[in-house]
Amino acid sequence: MTGGQGEPSLALGIAFGFLSSLGPLAIDLYLPAMPGMARSFAVDTGGIQRTLSAFFLGLALAQIPLGTLGDRYGRRRPLLGGLTLFILGSIACAAATSLDQLILCRFLQGMGACAGTSSVRAMIRDRFNGHRAAKLMAFTFLIIGISPVLAPLAGSVLLQMMSWRGLFALLAGGGGIALLAVLLFLPESLPPERRIPQLPMLASYRQLLTSPAFLGWTMVAGLGTTIPFAFVTAAPFLYTQGFGLTAHQYSLLLALNAGTSIVATQFAPTMMRRLGARRLVTVVALIAIGASALMALTSVSLAVSIAAFQLYAMLLFALAGLVLTPAAISALDAAAGGAGAAAGLLGTLQLAITALASGAVSLLPSMAVLPLTLLLGGSFTLMALVMLALGRRQAG
Repeated sequence: MTGGQGEPSLALGIAFGFLSSLGPLAIDLYLPAMPGMARSFAVDTGGIQRTLSAFFLGLALAQIPLGTLGDRYGRRRPLLGGLTLFILGSIACAAATSLDQLILCRFLQGMGACAGTSSVRAMIRDRFNGHRAAKLMAFTFLIIGISPVLAPLAGSVLLQMMSWRGLFALLAGGGGIALLAVLLFLPESLPPERRIPQLPMLASYRQLLTSPAFLGWTMVAGLGTTIPFAFVTAAPFLYTQGFGLTAHQYSLLLALNAGTSIVATQFAPTMMRRLGARRLVTVVALIAIGASALMALTSVSLAVSIAAFQLYAMLLFALAGLVLTPAAISALDAAAGGAGAAAGLLGTLQLAITALASGAVSLLPSMAVLPLTLLLGGSFTLMALVMLALGRRQAG
């Protein structure tokens, strides 16, 4: 049984948020260093960008095995193992002498960072469900959301005091703090009597993959994550070449978007309790579809101003923030099997959907408002269709 352990504490929310933020920090902190890294290894920017792809690949592939191990052995041991791998991978990144070494080490670092995200979702599901789980998940997203706002700025400041290798050493230190905190302060959330000692892995994932509710809510979670990732993929070109902004100006606008999403995420648990998850997502999707249709029509007939586009972007980031918590909680609640397996599969599918959408953005014209608007509006349209299908299934 989940739940029944009182209200989530602030300390638990901070701990979960810090563990979950290791991955985003490892992504965002070194972004300002990428040009210097390219010079250091005498490679083009595409070579350095592959270190980011390797990290995402490790992050995605480790979700399922870590979740499965968590269901069988408890949450702490896979989490401690993952954090150890993250520390070793970070140290190896700092010491890498070739691009190939760095790519491999980033892959291992991504696998280690996955332990924080996957284990935290499962531990929340172990302790709470419904509104209380949503409150804890929303607070976790709050801490995670700060990373894209502050980490690149912190990275650029730190680069004035150290080389890019020092940034990876700092990430190793952050992993060490997380490891120590888990050892000293974070108890096991899955007691032995609730573990699955002979976990039939294929059967467990087959059950999840044939659950319409789990798949539907996982798709919504992936589509919700798609909004900021697709936008960030297109924004540097659209803001600079389409609207003529400097890198500093569009960075401030991106930070404003991220801040809007962070604030909206904190309202999600209350709105989920009042409206229910399915109704909340449906309302959010319909508002976003209307706003996207209006922006698309405007871009066809008129020149869209930066002010109008920024208001549209902030609205969509806020709406995406309202979706993430109910989607993740509803997906985990819909899983009949182990929470670790469900959290792992949720993370993998969510990343896959996001990666597909980001890839689609790279194929679209980069300096026009209309293609990006159609993609973002299409994501919310799919959300609405999924909610309609789940509603009909419940009614049936």
